Amino acid sequence: MTIIDQESLKAAKRQETYTYTVPMVIDKKEYPVDVRLINGEMETYQLTKPIGELMTSASLEDKQDLLRKITLDVQLGREQVQTLYAPIYQTLSDPNFPRVLQATWAMYGNVVFLEHLEGQEVKFGSLSVEQGPIATIQEYTAGFEYTKELIDFNEMFRIELINQAIGQAYNALLNHIHLYPIFSRNYGTKNTTTWKGEEGDPLWLGIYRTLRQAIIDATLAKRPPAVMLANPADRFDIELAMRGGFTIEGTTYPALSGIDTIIYYDGWQGTMNGKAYVYDGVPQGEAYLIRPKAGFKELIKKDLTIETTSGDLTRLIEAQIIAYAYRGVFAAPDENVQKVILKPGT
Repeated sequence: MTIIDQESLKAAKRQETYTYTVPMVIDKKEYPVDVRLINGEMETYQLTKPIGELMTSASLEDKQDLLRKITLDVQLGREQVQTLYAPIYQTLSDPNFPRVLQATWAMYGNVVFLEHLEGQEVKFGSLSVEQGPIATIQEYTAGFEYTKELIDFNEMFRIELINQAIGQAYNALLNHIHLYPIFSRNYGTKNTTTWKGEEGDPLWLGIYRTLRQAIIDATLAKRPPAVMLANPADRFDIELAMRGGFTIEGTTYPALSGIDTIIYYDGWQGTMNGKAYVYDGVPQGEAYLIRPKAGFKELIKKDLTIETTSGDLTRLIEAQIIAYAYRGVFAAPDENVQKVILKPGT
């Protein structure tokens, strides 16, 4: 079984070398930036000139040097907050996506072979579409202003922290928009398995009985689950229950099968201009069994892109850094999710 949380993903990256490319934009022209991680550590990029000189330079080379540094700092921030939803969602990337998309890519075929008798017509199959909201491509933006004070005192460490914060906030947003629709929905009784523990059960055994019934419920509803989404506070009891192999009073409880991935998500909290922004995590005492991919699509029209613009000297702003992305999400939870109540009285 694969366990996915922030620390497990970071640990996995410390075992590998990754190379990928991200875009930056200067004067409406896009340039590629190569990113390289070796054993979880990103190759650093040092500026060739003081940042104040690069900010005021008209040279394209200097602009590229500055924006490459900013872009790599942002990517470093993204590495500090890992995205968790990949086992659930299929990724569709197309720069030509319209703003509103019909769910034609969530289709599946209905075909059955029948015995053919002479003279009868062949029975033709049909297409069905997962039920769910129409997907809309949204524009997400964030930015920072580099003050004249930052530039004049060449406080590079503060600028790096600012850049990294953009990357952290972006990946936190991605986790939120992909996972929140799953556990925030008001599910009906057909999609909910209530507590099945018996009097005198230790908590893990009650969870074992409940998860076992939930897997059966989802499978009978023709949405066999492969992924579980849960709160990390419930991790110990969930994994103990899934592992099974215990014998109590002559009854052996074998390991539960069917779930090959568990994702633990407890949300995120950030502060901007003194205001707290909170992305809720999976409620403690609940879990969600998910049939992945078919009814969950990650839509990317344009991934995170960094631009820089001139500032406003009347406010002693030397430059503005703008980060933006065009993304959408299609989720059909009613056809693909079983909510599970992991504690009595919840």
